[in-house]
Amino acid sequence: MEHYLTKILNDPMNNNPVKETPDVHKHFTRYSKGQFSGPAVKISQTKDKINIFCSHEYEDAVLRIALDIIPDEILNVTGAILGAIDFLPLIKNIGLGKDFYPIKSKGKAVNYSAVLKTAVSVDKKLIEALSVKGTPYIYSLLNFTSEDQKITLKIKNKPPRPNSKNPEDSGVGAKLKFCILKGIPKTPETLKKVIETFAKDFVDEIPIKWKSILIQNTYEISNLVFPEKKEGLSSRKFRLNTLREGKLNRVATIDSADYNNSVEFKV
Repeated sequence: MEHYLTKILNDPMNNNPVKETPDVHKHFTRYSKGQFSGPAVKISQTKDKINIFCSHEYEDAVLRIALDIIPDEILNVTGAILGAIDFLPLIKNIGLGKDFYPIKSKGKAVNYSAVLKTAVSVDKKLIEALSVKGTPYIYSLLNFTSEDQKITLKIKNKPPRPNSKNPEDSGVGAKLKFCILKGIPKTPETLKKVIETFAKDFVDEIPIKWKSILIQNTYEISNLVFPEKKEGLSSRKFRLNTLREGKLNRVATIDSADYNNSVEFKV
């Protein structure tokens, strides 16, 4: 499954993203007109290892990379699963146990969460299914370590607040601490997979030898496309069915050189 920014690069002007690409659309429902900071990811490599550091909204792609590379059949998982809707039917459909059942929040802002404070042993295939089937609806903020202790995935169990009063919280260095995957064995296949996942539009700019690649994204929302049929829609449904038109701006810093790419989108 492709990351939502990759889907925008491949098909930027989808006419019905609410139904056809809900995993893309969900990331933009909170935005009005203006310029907004998107996710960031940093890839670093040594002679034999690849490490990935990313902000919130890239963790699903990192999770899938970790699951694809790690050989274990059984994973000891901690972390959290968060959603704006009741994802119990999804959990049951996948076959995950009661540890993954969501609890409804209290208060006006309704959301659902499953928090795994102690490690839960689960078949890797079930987490793989969650990382694909759940992406349009939930955030899987999970942690685990390979049996040989060489590959570790750590994701914070709470997304950052969008309007933090502390400027340091919004700096790229702080953002990249949200999700960290370390110890990926560097092979031509894994390196290609990582590059295609995060930097496919900068492949021609990447030299044979490099130490780090930092990708930063920003959105320029220039227009809101409201639903044609407003009757019967709650204010929440109206907002969730509104499309955004604008531009995705991407900057790739490859060691010390910057490269830019911009794509007009409808999401």
